[in-house]
Amino acid sequence: MPDTRTHDIITVATGALLAPAAYVLLESGGRDDAAAGAAVLTGAHLISGLLFSPDLDIDSAIDNRWGFFFWIWRPYMWIIPHRHFWSHSLVLAPLLRLVYFYLVTLLIVVWGAWILGRIGVGVPDLHAQASAWLFDAMRRNPDMVRLFIFGFISGSAAHTIADWLVTGGKRYMRMAGIRLRRDYRNHDLK
Repeated sequence: MPDTRTHDIITVATGALLAPAAYVLLESGGRDDAAAGAAVLTGAHLISGLLFSPDLDIDSAIDNRWGFFFWIWRPYMWIIPHRHFWSHSLVLAPLLRLVYFYLVTLLIVVWGAWILGRIGVGVPDLHAQASAWLFDAMRRNPDMVRLFIFGFISGSAAHTIADWLVTGGKRYMRMAGIRLRRDYRNHDLK
């Protein structure tokens, strides 16, 4: 499997190719917001590949990017097996990480409001307000939501496909009698 740096290069390169292609495709479809749509799609691709990588299922350079908030991903690491369908599938895995992040964020806000309530600080139902705002924005902009989801899936897919190609490529090279000298076993820790 490629190391973290290689995955990052793949994510940025595919994002750089995706941005103009998305713009041209959206503009040719008569969209007035082609630039905004291409930005949403490419931004989601980069966020997915760089911050919500399939390698969040292990202690790696990816969860270190979250800084102090690395702990958000610890339960995910404990629950999701590494390089399993739930972490490295093309569609389901990135959506699972997105839903997981939403639920953990919601839980943190609810827990924080509860703690503040226990010490006498009245907090409005921020979790309900934030969720209502988010879902209302999604209802008002369904095309942008579709572009975001497609970009989020494509960012993760770039990582997963690179892993598949290296794994499958190594197998076919071994079948042809070619042995690779580089050891990829600890690729995710770099």
